[in-house]
Amino acid sequence: MQEKVLSPRLIFSILAIALLGFTDIMLETALNVSFPDLMEELHVDGETVQWLTSGVILLTSMIIIMSPWLKKRFSNRSQFMVAGVISLIGISIDATSSQFYVVLFGRLLQGVGAGVGLPLMNNVVFEQVPDNRRGTMIGLASLIVSFSPALGPAFGGFLTAFYGWHMIFWVVLPIQLFALILGWFTIQQIDEVGKAHFDFVGWLLLSCFFIGGLITIDRLSSHGLLNPASLVALVAMIAGIGGYYLYARKEADPLLSPKMFTLPMFRQAVFAAILIQIVNLTFNYAIPMGLQLILKQNSSVAGLSLFPGAVGYAFMSIISGNLYDRYGARIPNMIGLTLIGAGMVWMVLLPFNVWSMTIGFTLSQLGGGFWFGNNMTNAISHLDHNFHSAGNSIFAAVNNYSAAVGIALAASIVSVFQKGAGDLSANTLAGIQWTYRLDVIMIALAIWLSISVMKKVRAEQTV
Repeated sequence: MQEKVLSPRLIFSILAIALLGFTDIMLETALNVSFPDLMEELHVDGETVQWLTSGVILLTSMIIIMSPWLKKRFSNRSQFMVAGVISLIGISIDATSSQFYVVLFGRLLQGVGAGVGLPLMNNVVFEQVPDNRRGTMIGLASLIVSFSPALGPAFGGFLTAFYGWHMIFWVVLPIQLFALILGWFTIQQIDEVGKAHFDFVGWLLLSCFFIGGLITIDRLSSHGLLNPASLVALVAMIAGIGGYYLYARKEADPLLSPKMFTLPMFRQAVFAAILIQIVNLTFNYAIPMGLQLILKQNSSVAGLSLFPGAVGYAFMSIISGNLYDRYGARIPNMIGLTLIGAGMVWMVLLPFNVWSMTIGFTLSQLGGGFWFGNNMTNAISHLDHNFHSAGNSIFAAVNNYSAAVGIALAASIVSVFQKGAGDLSANTLAGIQWTYRLDVIMIALAIWLSISVMKKVRAEQTV
């Protein structure tokens, strides 16, 4: 194995992979603020249009869990090029289509690209970056990827308002091409690749869990739980995760080893990430929807309301990564948790208007920028080296899946209230308020889990 050296070529390779994630996530967040326009032009309702985001995130999660096998079987550059080309085809389809299911197909192709690209970025960092620079490079990669939710809503809202939603895809196309060219010349391989067994049974069981869980949440608002389809989805979710646990314990080389979850701090860090990511995406759905339907703002204003927070998240990622390399996870994580909690309290207590939502979202995102990357780096660094790739896959998968759950959860709660008697604006506001109340519970639990992780790390260091 080559010695780990932080060279310009390595930095540019991480930049190329991060740009692939940047374009896919920016499309996701840009389309969120365009949902009202898409609903009208594509002739679908709110529950259907959100599958342009939730469906893509779901497929991305199903691809991400294949990452440990892909890493053993294919080189970093071949993974990147195939993922980039598939995503590019999807972008081209959506730039020229106006039928919902054709647009959805194009978005699903982009999900395949993101599913390969997101864990690949972290795999390269853990495989090739020296340990003492790992936090900074994770922060740099997160900075680039995090600019997508920063630019996405404002960029998507502006283009939709003045040029139509198709222009979103046309603008992203050259960025994707540049990333492909840069990656071709810079991405290199250190770990050996060869023939590797693909655990199809394990992948199928985990996919049942992902699909069943998302359909269950999605159907709660429109059909409830006590009907055949919802019950089948719920059974598939439980059977998928339960069956995988029993299967993987006996499998010699499972797709994702359950042994990682025997380490309490890794388990708690993952669950905390799930909860905070769910809350983050409820904000990304509820705030633009509320500003447009309650306050009658256009999509451009709705997108701009999320812009300061997403920019703050991006810059805090690299600042907190540098703090991690110098002082460990405790300081940046405590700053992050404090800001996340403050932002949540702000949005719950103050009236729903443009400024209160913008400031509250900004506070929570500043906290997220401090916390997310360090929480992941800290948890994976305490795993055995053989589990680093699987740990990356788990965090990437749960972050994407939790995002889909967050959007579906917020859409379900708001939809239940919108269907009630009375004014649509008042009902939408009630749905958002109840979403925020649920968010408070999840944030409190996530903070408790994260503090418990830091206590365990501190106890290990004093032994």
